[in-house]
Amino acid sequence: MLKLLLVFVILIPSGLVAQVLKPVDAPGAVSFVINNFGSGVDGSFRGLKGEIRFDTTKLAEASMNVSVDAATIETGINMRNRHLRGEKYFNVEKFPVISIQGSQVKSAGKTDTYMMTARITIKGISKLYTITFSAKPQKNGFFFEGLFTLNRRDFDVGSGSISLADEVKVRLKVAAQQ
Repeated sequence: MLKLLLVFVILIPSGLVAQVLKPVDAPGAVSFVINNFGSGVDGSFRGLKGEIRFDTTKLAEASMNVSVDAATIETGINMRNRHLRGEKYFNVEKFPVISIQGSQVKSAGKTDTYMMTARITIKGISKLYTITFSAKPQKNGFFFEGLFTLNRRDFDVGSGSISLADEVKVRLKVAAQQ
């Protein structure tokens, strides 16, 4: 009887939690666009890592805890990249990680579309956002895609500027697998 109870205790909880997925670090997984002198400047980050718990039948248990390496910022211009890594912008020596911690996932009312409350932390400053994203099932996981806008000055990234917009559009295109 004790052996049967032990098997029950070990096996049952694994079926009660959302599956644990690891994000795949790939080019363009975390990218952004910001207007500079009226033109869109594209960029991206690498070093994506963390854990995503997601199961469409167990949304109450879904969560995301992922980060990127701030020093990997890439805009296609080395001089700009170095400038953005500096103290005035991302200050990557002091704040090497940009993170997203999400929870409270619920359906957005469309097939494969969800909303999540996310705490985004940049330069040690955290702000809450609601992120709408899609989750397409794939072999051994999901492909997540979302787009949201944040204000760079809320995170002390750069200062006031006539040429550089405050709003940044962030795009997530993340494959996550078991």
